[in-house]
Amino acid sequence: MRIFSKKSIKDLLKYEPEKKLIDQIVYNIGRNGYPTFEDWFDKKQKLNIDKIFDCNSGVKFDWSEFGNFSKATSYIDFISPSNRFMNYEEEIFDREKRRIPRIVDGGSMTLGSFRRMNSPSIITLYLDNIQISFWTIIFKLICTKKYKFTQEKIEELAKLAIYETLFHELFHLYIDAQSYLSEHYIYNFKIDEALAVAFSRIQIGYETKNHSYISDYLDLAYSYTSDGYKDWVNYKGEEQFIHKLIEYIAIDKNLIDLGQEVTPIVEGLLYSIIENPNTEVKILHS
Repeated sequence: MRIFSKKSIKDLLKYEPEKKLIDQIVYNIGRNGYPTFEDWFDKKQKLNIDKIFDCNSGVKFDWSEFGNFSKATSYIDFISPSNRFMNYEEEIFDREKRRIPRIVDGGSMTLGSFRRMNSPSIITLYLDNIQISFWTIIFKLICTKKYKFTQEKIEELAKLAIYETLFHELFHLYIDAQSYLSEHYIYNFKIDEALAVAFSRIQIGYETKNHSYISDYLDLAYSYTSDGYKDWVNYKGEEQFIHKLIEYIAIDKNLIDLGQEVTPIVEGLLYSIIENPNTEVKILHS
């Protein structure tokens, strides 16, 4: 497998540029009338959490004071969401023998969602949720790992937080397109989500540098415990991922029996669709 072109990411985020999203997540810039997080950093551009977070009691402020009205309080809400936050109107768990649901990853405890192509296709990033998930992971790392974060490092991690969600939802776009091409494909919620998480993590791996704080951040961001999502660890290797993907999308066995190597075909379509996505990206708050 290989990394996707930066152009495809840039094109997807053309209405909400990457830098603008990072500024909103890291500094809370862009919420008219609400304070920013800029004073969380000292004159040397180092993060100081003494006034905003206590390692024993948690945050010392209300997120709503900064214009964030998410129901979430921690990144834990997204890696192990409570049933009360799921959107049962979409019947997420009841579509094992149907096509991909109209909306995937719906509900209030989600970082992003995908609405399938005949709706038409829309990827939505929920910035309030991403912001809370991101910062509570940062607080956790400071308390448990004693990291000293600079603005540069925080911005670097915020970019990964955006990409993590974007790649996840782009995988659902690929599956939606693939379902039109595979006669025997059957949607399976657990496998679909496990592969989406695995794909996201593999692609994020191309974006990261060899720094322990990045690895530790990603370990928490991908520490899913909810059904389906948690199984991504079974496919975290590129070979494991492709093998399961070929099985899931139900490539005609006759083609394989004839000796045709299908991996390049599957990878080619995967990259083709995601590098040329026929979708819109929306940025929503609460």
